[in-house]
Amino acid sequence: MFLGIDIGTGSVKVLLLDSEGQQHLRTKTYRVSAPKLGWAEIDPEIWLNAVRSAISDLPTNDAITAIGFSGQMHGIVPVRVQGKRIESIGNAITWADRRGASYVRELESLSPAILESMGNRPSAGMAAISLLWLRDHEPRAFGRADMFLLAKDYIRAQFTGQCQTDYSDASGTLLYNFTSHTWNDALLNELGLSEKTLPEIVYGNSVTGTVTESAAAFFGVPQGIPVIAGAGDTPASVAGTWMEPDGSAQISIGTAAQITMIAPPDFRIQDRSLSLFEGAFEGQRLVVAAMLNGGLALEWVRQILKFSWDELYNRLEERGLREPMDLLFIPHLSGERTPYMDSTARGSWVGLSLHHQSEDLALAALLGVALSVRLGVDTLTKTEMGNPRVLRLVGGSAHYPFWRQLLTGVLGRAIHVSTVANSSALGAVRLAAEGVHAGTLLPRPEFTVEPVQNIPWIDAYYRRYLETTDWLRNHSGTSSLDP
Repeated sequence: MFLGIDIGTGSVKVLLLDSEGQQHLRTKTYRVSAPKLGWAEIDPEIWLNAVRSAISDLPTNDAITAIGFSGQMHGIVPVRVQGKRIESIGNAITWADRRGASYVRELESLSPAILESMGNRPSAGMAAISLLWLRDHEPRAFGRADMFLLAKDYIRAQFTGQCQTDYSDASGTLLYNFTSHTWNDALLNELGLSEKTLPEIVYGNSVTGTVTESAAAFFGVPQGIPVIAGAGDTPASVAGTWMEPDGSAQISIGTAAQITMIAPPDFRIQDRSLSLFEGAFEGQRLVVAAMLNGGLALEWVRQILKFSWDELYNRLEERGLREPMDLLFIPHLSGERTPYMDSTARGSWVGLSLHHQSEDLALAALLGVALSVRLGVDTLTKTEMGNPRVLRLVGGSAHYPFWRQLLTGVLGRAIHVSTVANSSALGAVRLAAEGVHAGTLLPRPEFTVEPVQNIPWIDAYYRRYLETTDWLRNHSGTSSLDP
């Protein structure tokens, strides 16, 4: 049996693959705290308790062979290291955090050689940016930290008492050198940061230690079993669906939305609004269109309008896919990356009138997120990767027929829908199995084809969406995120 633990933005997912190939998933939700404008943080103890609770709900924990990990990328957890005791000394700053936006310019002013080695354009919420903010605004916490870990790496360290990260997560920090495949010494020197505070980098299917006695007692798993490094959530999702470098693109709509393609091992992107990550496996490299506001925006809309997803989709099924009467939704509630790279971008409903009903607002929101996905696909298509040969859809929302039909209509293409709802957690399971050389035991996920839903008005609606977004970005005043 293999256990995969996925530390998501809004929930922990624990997936047990038993000896008969059956999958047992347990989910525990939580909320990210936003105590100030632009902040997005969480107490890591919430993650730990959620993992323990999810594991306790599994049908059995006694015969686990290995444990793998997946997790949200970019954020940091400051920790003290005392032997095998690794203790957080403050809240985790997550990828959705915008408080360090003013430091983007500092990184962008570095030499062309350093910027090239970073592989990615600086953006608020990435580890290097958050570290600079922490150094200048919470120097006591910064000085007390022996090390800064990413989300999944902090949780894994609680199992083993050891600190490592994997290449995929390291590559999303801005502190990684894509040429040398190491931490970026030149960049760290420029920023006054120390490599001593960053964990060792290993491959995603590497054994990083075994479950300690104290971890076995806390989490309720056997002592001494191997613990595998794992990968960031997007690379883990690629592993979990057995994606190949065949020109296909994988759309994942969780809290954020990503469109991922596998590139050649040494590929470097020219469009700096796209993200470049190392994959979960040696020699794998990923190009990602990263939109920050997928489920994050839709969940906010759901809470504002006070409906359940099942209720909404049932009502929209009855209504049908008709234009929401001149109403647009711009989903930039947390800034935006691809293609705008604008941490100050704001969301909006545009065109509100007295005749609009809650279903109009909800449908406009779904369309707004779907259009941001279309823009991500268009951005990828203009690169050296070219037009994706096949579009694959993963994620929990894929089981709603209305959402699948809406996506095909917005994209104008059929999509291959994964039968696996939790591909990142399954990727963690796959890495656990391969870490102990048992990968052939894993089932490969299947895909079904969702044909194109004709939406005759969608191209004109998309043009209005782009024009409105540009106008809002050029004319809307925003409050500073600087402290």
